[in-house]
Parts: sequence; C-alpha cells; structure tokens
Amino acid sequence: MKKIAKYLLIALCGASVWSCDLATTSPSVVDGEFVFGGIETGRTAILAAYNQLINDYNNGYVPNFTNIGSDIERCSVGNITDLVGGAQLYLEPYDEARFNINFQKGNWDRFYSIIFKCNSIIENIENNPDIESIKSSAPNDLSDLLGQAYCLRASVYYDMTMYYGDVIYIKAAREESKELRSRFAILEDELENLIAVEPLMYQIGSNGHLSDQMTRNFCEGLIGRICFALAGYQTRRTDLGADFYVDKDGKPISFEDWGSDSEKNAAYGRRSDWKTFYAKALPYLKKAVEQPGEAILTTVDPRTDKARTYGNPFQYYFQQINEEYKAPETIYEVTMKEVGGGSRIAYNFGRGSNGASPGLPPKANAQICTFPEVYYGEFDPQDMRRDVSMSVTGSSGTGVEVLYNFNLTNRLTLGVGLNKYDPNRVETPDLRQLNSGVSYIHMRQADIILMLAEAYAQTGDEGSAKAELKKVHDRAFPDDIQDAKFNELLASQPTLVDAILKERQLEFQGENLRRWDLVRSGKLPQIAYEFRKKLVDHMAEMKANGYATFDNGNEFPAYVWTKLVDAKKEYGYRLTTQTPAGKEDDPVLYPGWRGQHDDWQKAKDYQQQSRGNTVKAVPCEDYTNLAIKGLFKHIEPGSAEAKALEADGYKQTDWGVLMYTKGGKVDADQEAEWSTKFLGGYTDADYAAKKAPIYLIPMETTVCVTTGLKNGYGFKNPS
Repeated sequence: MKKIAKYLLIALCGASVWSCDLATTSPSVVDGEFVFGGIETGRTAILAAYNQLINDYNNGYVPNFTNIGSDIERCSVGNITDLVGGAQLYLEPYDEARFNINFQKGNWDRFYSIIFKCNSIIENIENNPDIESIKSSAPNDLSDLLGQAYCLRASVYYDMTMYYGDVIYIKAAREESKELRSRFAILEDELENLIAVEPLMYQIGSNGHLSDQMTRNFCEGLIGRICFALAGYQTRRTDLGADFYVDKDGKPISFEDWGSDSEKNAAYGRRSDWKTFYAKALPYLKKAVEQPGEAILTTVDPRTDKARTYGNPFQYYFQQINEEYKAPETIYEVTMKEVGGGSRIAYNFGRGSNGASPGLPPKANAQICTFPEVYYGEFDPQDMRRDVSMSVTGSSGTGVEVLYNFNLTNRLTLGVGLNKYDPNRVETPDLRQLNSGVSYIHMRQADIILMLAEAYAQTGDEGSAKAELKKVHDRAFPDDIQDAKFNELLASQPTLVDAILKERQLEFQGENLRRWDLVRSGKLPQIAYEFRKKLVDHMAEMKANGYATFDNGNEFPAYVWTKLVDAKKEYGYRLTTQTPAGKEDDPVLYPGWRGQHDDWQKAKDYQQQSRGNTVKAVPCEDYTNLAIKGLFKHIEPGSAEAKALEADGYKQTDWGVLMYTKGGKVDADQEAEWSTKFLGGYTDADYAAKKAPIYLIPMETTVCVTTGLKNGYGFKNPS
C-alpha cells in the first residue's frame, strides 16, 4: 500500500499530474507539427491530457450525470438536478422539445480537447523512425506512452458514446470532421487499437507504474467495457438512414430490438452478433485476473484494535481511498487535487456534513444519495457492504452525529446517504471543504473479476463464471456463511447472468456503474416500471401500517427513537467500525461504520500547526454519537416499548414519515419525490407500449451551429 503525496513523483515524469505547469506546453501538445524532443516531452504531453480528464471529472459533470437513471443512486440538489432532464429518466415535467440543450455547455469541447492531445501523442510516436524496434522490444517507456494515449482516447470515446450516442470521430492530429459516425464503428475501431497496444504497456507495479495512470491492467479492463457496450442494448436514432449504423469495416449492422418510439425516432435494442463481443473480451479479462501484476482483490483486513472490531476487507479498501493511498485493488483512478476547490468526489458522493469551511468535518453536500428500498431491501442484513456503502447519519459539522431527514435537498436531508467516503475516517482530515484529495475510482479489480464472470456466463462456461462471481461475493460475508449466502444469491435470480448483475448492483453503489449495467443489459425499461411500483407500494404500506416490510426481514419504520451518547466514555472511541458479533442490538454500534472522528481537537491542532491554517474555535462535544432504536424493527408509538425508551432518554424521531409529510401534514409533492417521480420521464404507459428509453443527452447549441449537426431522440435544435 503506497501513499503518494499529490506533489511528488508518481511514475510518469518526476511530478504528479497536479505539479506540472502545463500552460506553456499545452499549445504544442495539440500542434500537428510538434515532434517529441524525447521521452520527457512525451510524458509532459500525456500529463496535459490527464489534466484535462481530471478537470472534466472534477467539475462534477461526468460522475454526477452517470448516476442519474440508476435504481441504487439518486440525486438531490444543485447542478446535478440540472443534468436530470437530459436523461428523460428522473423528474417530471420532462419534455425533450423544451429541454435546455445548453445545460452541459462546453463538455463536448472538453472531451475533444483530450482526444486532440492523444492524437498528437499517438502520431508523434508512430511516426518515430524506430517505431518497429520500439514495439518489438515492448514494453518500454515509449511503447507504454503510446498505449496510454490510445487508452485515454478510447476511454473518452467510450464516455461520449454512452452520453451522446453517435459522435464525430477524429483519430488523427490534423484531421477535421463535422459528420456523425456510428458509435459501433467508433468503438470497434478503438477496441482494435486497444488490442494492438495491450502487450506494449506496463502492468501495475511494473516500472514504477501505479493506478494514477493507465496501465496494461486498465487496457484489458477497458477492452471488456467496450466489448460489453458493443454487445449490449442501446437506444439509437432511426432518422439517420438505414445505412448509418455500420461496423468499423462499413458493413451494415442488424439489430434485435426490444422497442421503439416513432415520435422520437429511436429504437432500443442490441446487435444480432452481440455474443461475439463477449468472446472477444474473454481472453483479455482472463489475463487481467490471472496475470494482474501487483493488482489484487482486497480480501484481507489487516487492522487490529483492542477496542474495535474490523474484519471487513471491503471497507478496508475504501479506507485506503479515504486516506489517499494507492490501493492495490484500484486499476485506474482519476487523481484529484487537495487544494483549490478540487476533490468533488467526496463532497458530492460522501457522507453528508453541515460543517462550514473549516468544520468538523467541513461541509459535504452529498448530492448523491440512495433509496430506502436499497438500504432496507436489496442487501442481505449480513452483507458487510451495506453499512460501508450507505448510512442513515451524517455530521453536524461540530463533531456530532445527526440522523438524516427526507427533505431531499443536501447535506443532512438525504434520507439514506452514501458512506464510502467519510472525512471522519481520515486520521488528520483537512477541515476545509473540497480539500479531501479523494480520487475518483474509474476501475477496480472487483469490476474486472465480475466482467470476467459475465463473459464466462455469456459464452457458456457457467462453472468458471460462478468461481469468479464467488470471489467478489465471498468477501462481503463472514467465512462461516459464505457458501450458504452464495447459494442463496444464485437461487434468488432467474439466471446466472442476473446473479452477476445483482452482485454488481451491491458491489458498486455510488461508483457510477449501475446506470450502464441497466442500459446494456436491456433491463432499464423494466426497472423503471417495477422499481417505481415498489416505491409506491412501500409508501402506501407505511402510511397504512406505520412501516414497510421487506423479504429479508427488515422493517422500514415511520419513526425511530434516538438519543445522543458519550461514546468516548462508554466505548473508548467515537468512530465505529464493524458491529461485533452479538452486538446487533447495540443502538450505537449497529448499524456499523458511522459515529464521529475520535479526536477533532487533534485534527484542529494539526491544521493550525502543520498547514498554517487558521481554524476558528469550534467546541468539541462529549455527546457525539447517535443511539438509534427501531431502525430495522417497527416500534409502535405509545407502546410499552416506546415508553420505556422515552423513560431512558430516547426521543421519538420522524423517519420514514418524512417521505410523505411536511410540517406534520401529508404532502403530495413530497410523496411524489420519493415514489412516482423516480424515472418519471419514462412512464408506465411508455413501458406498456415498449417505447425506447431516452437516457442520452443532446448536443449543445454551439456544437450544432458549428458542425451543422442536428439533435435526435426528440431533443430540440437551435433555431
């Protein structure tokens, strides 16, 4: 496990992506006449491209937009709600023809800025008179640099085709084009390039390469992702002509369509030759799993503590991410900066806090949250990923734990929030908001293993598929119940592929993979209909009975009973970990992985003494941890049990009831926010009519005007 300071050497060129001042070199990087003066010049050029990628991810657009349309993540407030309409899949009213196509202004250009830089790097290296020697002696520094440029370009084209569908394809430094090209031709072309450069690249751990740059491991995983996209369902345009959708060789593609929409000129289906792409992905995913270099699936939690219980390797991985270590499970991370408004990942996807800047912890807007149905119903109660992935409490910003409410704005109004990123868990956290330095995890080994499982299943090798699936599934459960729980997973799903998709749903919450899994698997329309119905039914059940029930035995109550306690005095610590066996009734220790930082005073002192910051005095409280009773089992208000709790200092606290009330009164708009508005742009009638879902986004005005291209899928065009 290696912790690399953001301003120190990290494998590429003697400086991290944030330490190079690229203002003077950026123009040369995209100049077609520019020729590398040596490997250092090439490294500086690729850093410029990485910097652009970091900016794209850190501005919130890419990670925030991707969660919209998922049944395990939702958004609450701010710029993310501006992105929602572009997916048709969330809030009403939705009307493509009236939608503001400029909501994501500039992102198209920023994507192509990366592509132009990569094209220049590729051309400079491939024009090297010694290129054949470079390739034959690979991997070496120049061959690896070539591979990184191809990987970065392919990754951007993958993102663009997922967001826009068909885009302009430019793959030469001086090339210009104003024509849309079939996304299938683009991805097939990029796929062949990746296959060609994969043996030219260093693995993670080789030649000092870490997960902050693209490696052979990432190339193999990206081959899998692109193959899965090519094999999967997508919504495509039907107004571009019968001969528009062709493969890389220009041959027409035939499709198996689930549905269409004549008004929006769109169809939702997959290629007739879809199985061939699973077969193509298989050897590369297999190599990434069986010959991973220093990449691993984290299956051991080495932490020990006389007071606390750990034993959760899944959380240990994310603890490394919170502490900014280069975790060996990470295949590629988009490295965020610690200062100057960076690191929006923890701010947007982390555990919420009302703290100012500075604060204990500082403000975390936590716009990305989840549904109670996921917290209460999707996870087995013994699945150790649940409490690591989600929490019902955030932070006051003054060192006190606070129960979320369901007003659905930000910070502490999320209902159930995400929990993989929590500044309370950092030994010496930065007390200023947006300075955590937490990176965006683009790919990790668990993803590659589950892709391999799916490739095996889709090509008929169920035995190997189950073996790979079990690797990821087993680490989520204690040793003595792993086999039984794995058999339960298989029995609960109609097919092995469904079991793999279910495991991906549980493993990657808040990591922006579920949306594309739903799209490519063809399940998006079904989920839009069935999950919305589940939300409505649970709301009605809670209103009628005071709680909603789930198949796993959990009950989601309208009210819980809470009180603040001095956990430091009672337990010896404030920051809780894995709930010890037999302590599931302890209202402070269960659910686990919450509480507060053990010593905020120490963190404040560190800020003042080591970083030269002025941290205003904020009192460090004694009563910091929230004890919660009745979170998973309904307690009837006014009952003997409720009265006993109140006599012990607990207070009846609104919980699920806040999903359909405001100010103590039933509120139809609030109820709709948590039920019928989920994927509201895709209605029950749309599902019944088998209409193609419009999950894509439009090209903005500037793009349409400068290229002459027109938006499809029912989106308006500039007048």
